Amino acid sequence: MSRTKRLSFAALIAALCVFCLAGSLLLPRVTLSLAALAGLFPAAVVIVCGYGWAAGSAAVAALLALLLLPDKTAGVWFLCFFGHYPIWKALIEKYQTKLGKPLYGWVLKLLGFALCMTLMYVLFTKLFAAAIPAALTESAVGPVLLVLALLAAFAAYDIAFSILIGWFRLKVLPKLKL
Repeated sequence: MSRTKRLSFAALIAALCVFCLAGSLLLPRVTLSLAALAGLFPAAVVIVCGYGWAAGSAAVAALLALLLLPDKTAGVWFLCFFGHYPIWKALIEKYQTKLGKPLYGWVLKLLGFALCMTLMYVLFTKLFAAAIPAALTESAVGPVLLVLALLAAFAAYDIAFSILIGWFRLKVLPKLKL
């Protein structure tokens, strides 16, 4: 595939990501879901163009969302996790397949997710400390339940993501004229 086609495909995917993130302006209650949906598209760039193009496409989408959208929440979620997740998911699964140890892949994915969520939590508490619910700061059970719920949601997202990648490879990719 020529460099021009790769650039065009990556730019189109970045625009599609920003379009999904802009949906949070119309549907503010599903901002996180729209950020997760937008996070699926960079996987197509990984498959078609490679890791570098996917990183550039995700970075452009995150930057445009943060610059252009009045509500930055979806853009922050995309920047901090959903935009780069397809890239490191593909890398982890590539090496997991070489090693033949699926448990290692899950451990690395969960550690990466925990790192992203920890960084977001630290950023959130430093910027918006007054907005944190008291149940998360005053009790010992609240944060544990939150972490367990987030890990379960991440595992479900990862499994669904893998199914969608398989569908993309089997049904959509052969029909693309690239």
